[in-house]
Amino acid sequence: MAGLIAVDLDGTLLDGRGRVSEGNRRAVDRLREAGWLLVPATGRSWRESRRTLEAIGHEGVAVTAGGSVMSDARTGETIERIALEAPLVGELASVLVEQGLVAHLLRDHHACDHDYCMVGTGRLDPATTWWLDQHAVPVRHVASIEASHAVGHEHVLRVGAIDRADRLAPLCEQMRARFGDRASVQAWSAVTAEQATGSVTHLLEIYAPESDKWTMLKRVCAARGMGHDRVVAVGDGLNDLQMLREAALSIAMGNADPRLLEHADHVAPHHAQDGFAHAVDMLLAGDLAWPAEAGR
Repeated sequence: MAGLIAVDLDGTLLDGRGRVSEGNRRAVDRLREAGWLLVPATGRSWRESRRTLEAIGHEGVAVTAGGSVMSDARTGETIERIALEAPLVGELASVLVEQGLVAHLLRDHHACDHDYCMVGTGRLDPATTWWLDQHAVPVRHVASIEASHAVGHEHVLRVGAIDRADRLAPLCEQMRARFGDRASVQAWSAVTAEQATGSVTHLLEIYAPESDKWTMLKRVCAARGMGHDRVVAVGDGLNDLQMLREAALSIAMGNADPRLLEHADHVAPHHAQDGFAHAVDMLLAGDLAWPAEAGR
């Protein structure tokens, strides 16, 4: 095996319409032919990723739900997961509902009959409604934290909310201060019907502290007896930060969050310009210097 290449979906493999371009699809084929193990690594759940996985004919594993799950790409079976502790889920959701937000509890669909439990009576952001409709995701709606206890706080991978950036940014900092090392809290641009990146609509995401894409990628490597010295990571968002820091070779997209660029060994063109395919061409041609080779 030549190595493992982990690729983010939104803002990386996918274009502005949320699709795999023909150029990127062919790049995936070239990687496989050259002996590379491709591992999609995304903040999406498996059900939200399914169309993309089918579009590239992926039948291996995928790192989904921000690194909290290792999924069988074809069947959606959960192979490994990192869930939040049930009491913490209740605390986190309560804060969001008290702020007038709807708490999005992403659950392990392999253990439940739905993907999301939406908690609260607040108005769902249009980006949320659009997203759920686009991906035909099973959802439960409950009006209160008390009612959500009846549904259950077990098997929750992520607690989140969607709202304007100016509202979520200070709330994100407050929750970091309140929950400390009990949870990993971040807020960043959400995918909307109009914009794949850079939207003023933001997504607050809260995971177990050990849950990130790199953690699950290490488990993928361990399951295959692979070292980390031939792992390539390609991404654009804050949930790609740790895998770009830790991978042997890191590639940020031209549209990447500026905070990723200092950790990238190379910068590819914009995701809407087949930047992933460009990076693959350079990798397979031997034109990307690995840090060790570059003397870093």
